[in-house]
Amino acid sequence: MHSQSCTSRLARYRTAEAFEVEPGVRFREMIRREDGARTMIVGLATFAPGASLPCHVHNVEETVTILTGRALCVVEGQETTEVEPFDSSFIPPHVAHRFINASDSEPLTIQWIYGLVDEHGRAVAEVERTLVAPARCER
Repeated sequence: MHSQSCTSRLARYRTAEAFEVEPGVRFREMIRREDGARTMIVGLATFAPGASLPCHVHNVEETVTILTGRALCVVEGQETTEVEPFDSSFIPPHVAHRFINASDSEPLTIQWIYGLVDEHGRAVAEVERTLVAPARCER
């Protein structure tokens, strides 16, 4: 049996609006609450060569999968790791992290998925990205 209140949706990359979140880093929100998603949102980020996100935290869980290129994955309290296509990471709420395009000539594309509940399992109104001290992303 399936729920009539939940419908499927196909998101097309070519029609998803791209917006710059940091210099050289463009996001596309592919599946959102507005599309009927209740427990997650999904998007893509493209990093120009050498581009990166600053050290930040979210109020929800996040997974990141590398689709193309190579990245440095920096997670608070862990060694910086170089990751490649189809490597995936899980980042708990409030854990500082950042991704850096490891190439000076090729773009990096990642898929990110945010859960829509906090660490206590309560629904959140929105996903928050909060910049934190860069030292939290150093090892």
